Amino acid sequence: MHGPEDKYVKVPALVHATRLGWRYRSIRNDKPGTDYDPDTNIFYDLFGQALRRINPDMDIDDDQVRFLIRKIAVTLDSDDLGRAFFSNLLHGLDGYRLIDFATPDNNDFTVVTELTYAHDDDNFRPDIVFLINGMPLCFMEVKRLNNRNGILAERDRMYTRFKQPFFRRFANITQIMAFSNDQPYDDSDREPIQGSFYATSSYDGIRMNRFREEEDSSRQLLQQLAPRGIDEEKFILKDNNLISLLDSPQWDEAVDPQTPANSIITSLFSRERLMFLLRYGLCYKDYVNDNGIRVIEKHIMRYPQFFASQAVRRTLDSGIRQGVIWHTQGSGKTELAFLLTRYLRDYYQDRQRVLYTFFIVDRLDLADQADDEFRSRGATVIRVDSRDDFVTLLRKPSSWNTKQGDGITISPVKIAVVNIQKFSADAQTITTEYGLNEQRLFFIDEAHREYKPGKSFLAALFNADRDAVRIALTGTPLIRQKNGADTKQVFGEYIHTYFYDRSIADGYTLRLLREDIKPQFRVRMRSIMDTLQEIDKLTDLDQVCEHPHFVEPLTEYIVNDLIQSRIALGRDCSNIGAMIVARTSQQARNIYAALQQYDTDISSALVLYDEGSKKEQRDIQKRFKLGEIDILVVFNMLLTGFDARRLKKMYLCRPLKAHNLLQALTRVNRPYKSMDHGFVVDFVDISKQFDKTNQDYLAELNGEFGQDAARYASLFDDPKAIKADLSDIKDILWRYSTDNEYAFAKEISAIQDEDELYRIRRALERYKELRNLATLYGFNELDEHFDIALFGKLLNEVNLRIERINEQKALKLGQLSTGSLNILLDHMEFSFEKEGTEELTVADKLKKTIHTTCGSFQGNDDPKDPAYVNLLDKLREKLVKANMQELTTDEMTDLIGQFEELKREADELNRKNDLLTGKYGGDAKFMRIHKEMMGDDQPMATSDAALFRILSPLRRSIDATVERNAAALDQPAIFKHSIGPTIIKAFKDNDVTFSPSQVKTTADRIYNEYSDERKTRLA
Repeated sequence: MHGPEDKYVKVPALVHATRLGWRYRSIRNDKPGTDYDPDTNIFYDLFGQALRRINPDMDIDDDQVRFLIRKIAVTLDSDDLGRAFFSNLLHGLDGYRLIDFATPDNNDFTVVTELTYAHDDDNFRPDIVFLINGMPLCFMEVKRLNNRNGILAERDRMYTRFKQPFFRRFANITQIMAFSNDQPYDDSDREPIQGSFYATSSYDGIRMNRFREEEDSSRQLLQQLAPRGIDEEKFILKDNNLISLLDSPQWDEAVDPQTPANSIITSLFSRERLMFLLRYGLCYKDYVNDNGIRVIEKHIMRYPQFFASQAVRRTLDSGIRQGVIWHTQGSGKTELAFLLTRYLRDYYQDRQRVLYTFFIVDRLDLADQADDEFRSRGATVIRVDSRDDFVTLLRKPSSWNTKQGDGITISPVKIAVVNIQKFSADAQTITTEYGLNEQRLFFIDEAHREYKPGKSFLAALFNADRDAVRIALTGTPLIRQKNGADTKQVFGEYIHTYFYDRSIADGYTLRLLREDIKPQFRVRMRSIMDTLQEIDKLTDLDQVCEHPHFVEPLTEYIVNDLIQSRIALGRDCSNIGAMIVARTSQQARNIYAALQQYDTDISSALVLYDEGSKKEQRDIQKRFKLGEIDILVVFNMLLTGFDARRLKKMYLCRPLKAHNLLQALTRVNRPYKSMDHGFVVDFVDISKQFDKTNQDYLAELNGEFGQDAARYASLFDDPKAIKADLSDIKDILWRYSTDNEYAFAKEISAIQDEDELYRIRRALERYKELRNLATLYGFNELDEHFDIALFGKLLNEVNLRIERINEQKALKLGQLSTGSLNILLDHMEFSFEKEGTEELTVADKLKKTIHTTCGSFQGNDDPKDPAYVNLLDKLREKLVKANMQELTTDEMTDLIGQFEELKREADELNRKNDLLTGKYGGDAKFMRIHKEMMGDDQPMATSDAALFRILSPLRRSIDATVERNAAALDQPAIFKHSIGPTIIKAFKDNDVTFSPSQVKTTADRIYNEYSDERKTRLA
């Protein structure tokens, strides 16, 4: 039976794809191994035809096609997130081009549905698979409107699949994934619950992205759509057994090009758009994280990066050579510079010009950061820290060659990172030698700095090379400046903008909460200031703020507030870090000294330009990111360019203005765990200055984009919205005993309405973040009604009740799989409310029997054993009955006997497993292999003893192989190939008749067991 997602999302999406130039293929009669390779899901005929078409000078017969697919399969086995295969896509394999990027129409674009991605008995079938030249490079999963858990459910399922080694080939071949439940975005969702999202593959968590078309591009794409084809629609509907939908109003509505699901297909899978994304929109980031662990990530271009790239091209095509990309902090400007360099390299290569890219910064830490970011993405970085080196690079293109070993190599992407900090004041004229086949590209990072025309080294450089392309990058351009120092006046018009409202809605940055200081503390500090000014005769405000009588209570307030915030936000966010922005450098020193008087549980560090070496300052930043430092005390440093996701509270003791204020505030706006906000504790009343700055930027946007600027919202949560939220929280929670954990638990346990429980949970979670604002907005009763230390416990009670109701539903529906039932056993709690002594005794015994029975099941080392699976089904049936609270004493006694019998059977299975495991020296891997082989239709041995004689020496040989080189397990194909002779020898030594498929099956089983074991231990 077809579900709503098939009728009204999936099949209409297939039809929509055909209007974009994709050809629908029925795979009802296609067979793995005959029509497509089951290890890669590459279709033989489509792949071969495309290869011959895009490699016309190469002889390619069917054998060569299959040979290349086998080579691809081996490449896809690598534990590299598909990096080697991606290189084949871009640069070819054995001299054969796999994709023709220059002429998109030369490729084959085929779309299929429900193609099985299989490994033995494990499989999944994406709703829509996009085949480029027969290769399954993209797929889409769809859901019905308002499906439970939204897109989160699909994201989590995909994460579970792709982290499994046996699905590695499919993870590695997949370049782009789309997910949609055909609903518009809800910008209040921090998680991807409703809407259409896209991502690239990952082993450790899928990172979802929204895609918002710009108005002009959306119109152009819709104009390129082919008319609806009735014959094509009939064919697709018939192939999916849904021909009855044809011509219905629902069908016509579902195939509308502007539904959310169809829109994401247009945005991602239009032919030229897809070719661009595959060629320029994907990159790998390979780095060692702060814990010393190597990490490989695959990134896909965010939509503002894509549209910025298109805007740069339009700018260059029009003959303009400079401009500003105004993208808010946290939007990925450094990665954009890398992606643009790769794109513009080919842009100029097509014009017979060689691109030389310079990334200009004016601070050493920014140079180091850019260096790391570019290198981690595979670029060759040339560091330039002196004027002479800079001039050499400008004058001599040969100096861009870098030596690696004995040879000279030219990196596909090469970037010179130039720190002009120490020579920016040198305005001496620079002369350059400019060849006709050379093109220089300058990215100016942090272009909100005061690069005044004619008064800097940078200005002299621009005058020296008027044909260079200059792209300024900033999140806060200088505006309303004197003497022509506006960013736009220095660097040109805005090429592309991406303001913080969109970044917040897209989940790349967080909205901020401004927390005013508590009234009683304000009164106290006012009194201290009056005393210092009147009695101690301190007339200078800076001196007042530096005085110990001022600093000590200020520091005490900050420490207490941070501790209380950590408690309120819960265990998940108990390690958030803070930054104190001091009024003066001396106040910073005094605050740091005061912090040293506190318990060692609160660690701090002082970051000033004249405090410690550069290395020590970098070490402090690293330790803060690792969570080893709780509070950073700063004056000027780290207010720009410092990104630490755990930095979530800023204590602002210094008034800041204009772009400096925005730069500082956005230090706390990076996403972190489950947090919805960054927090700014305001000691200097920034509200007026922020409002002025915000209005200035909105006016700037309005001047550029007219009425569109009206949609831009504040970086901070709206005070009216906060007040409304607090009012809702009060209305929802006032009837519950939130100041009494025991009473609250009883009240919650009586609720059967799951929606009411979710409302309570949302209210508690929202109040965690708004608690410091309750008094400010007049909700004193909320502040008084909550013990902050109880937050975690109250939330836990609500979550337990929700889990309990979900367990009841799941057991009643009987829809649990074997795996999910195992998880359920870990969390299930049974409560029987009985009054009589005898009933209580029996109920208690039933509860204990259930737990001991579950313990026996969980102790099984072979969960795929059919006998165990059968027992597990029986256990589920008993759990359904036990979960009914209205049981008589006799019914409970009878259930006890049934659970005890199940326990005996489970224990007997465990006993036999343990005996067999003992034969293999306690190695459960070979116990499972032994049982699988004896369960084959044609076992390799006639008895357990005979099979043991084969496997026992084989185990020792394999153990020795793994002991010599355990890393070989990260290369499945190589590992299996290497143990093949050992397996064959073991069979021959025991006079066993065998086939190649039996050798392969045995190698697969051995690899799976060892690989799973290795993964568990590494985890």
